[in-house]
Amino acid sequence: MDVLEVSDPEAGPWLDRQAPPLHLLIGDSIARDSGLRSRLPPDEFLSLARGGATWKSTARDLEDIIARWTTKAAEEGRRLGDAVIWLTGNDVYSRLTLLSSFSPETLEETGRLAADVCRRLLEKGRVTVLGPLPRMSGEISGSRWETTASYHLERRLKHSLPPAVRLVPLGRQLLRRAGGRYCVVQECATSFRHDGVHLTAEGYARVADALQLPIWISLTAAFK
Repeated sequence: MDVLEVSDPEAGPWLDRQAPPLHLLIGDSIARDSGLRSRLPPDEFLSLARGGATWKSTARDLEDIIARWTTKAAEEGRRLGDAVIWLTGNDVYSRLTLLSSFSPETLEETGRLAADVCRRLLEKGRVTVLGPLPRMSGEISGSRWETTASYHLERRLKHSLPPAVRLVPLGRQLLRRAGGRYCVVQECATSFRHDGVHLTAEGYARVADALQLPIWISLTAAFK
């Protein structure tokens, strides 16, 4: 059996790979408040999620985000882990009216920015994108999932993101079946706070139940 000496050229990269990972969370206030954690000790997350974040603002700030991630990992003796992005819909819902607000041009631009962001992060490691969410405040009661702004954004992301990126659809988790389709109905309100945007513990729990959510990711806000 070969023994790797510390002085060997291969020793440095090998030792780096043994360090525990520091994963990165990029997102908005829903991501920030989710308590997103790794189930795999000693993994840790650096959350740089902030209120109001969009794909546009993330693209603008990306180099600073990466610099903060790499600096924090070096300070803690960790390697860079996965990047998880959860931007739930500020690109397609108005911050002023809270209503859905998008156009084909908006979706195309958002898809392009998302692809650019993910390609840059793929240079550092694996990338997972958690899908957008519908908002009670932004949709007409009775609306089918396929008519919501979040559906249109999710669809655009599916067609825009690089193949190496894992996209996790989450939007239907917050809806209810009516007439064989997922719809925005009054029963959905228990998943949302009074503003119809941010999630309650029940809302986070419904998202956490998504079958495609990576098993190593935990949303601790679901248990509050």
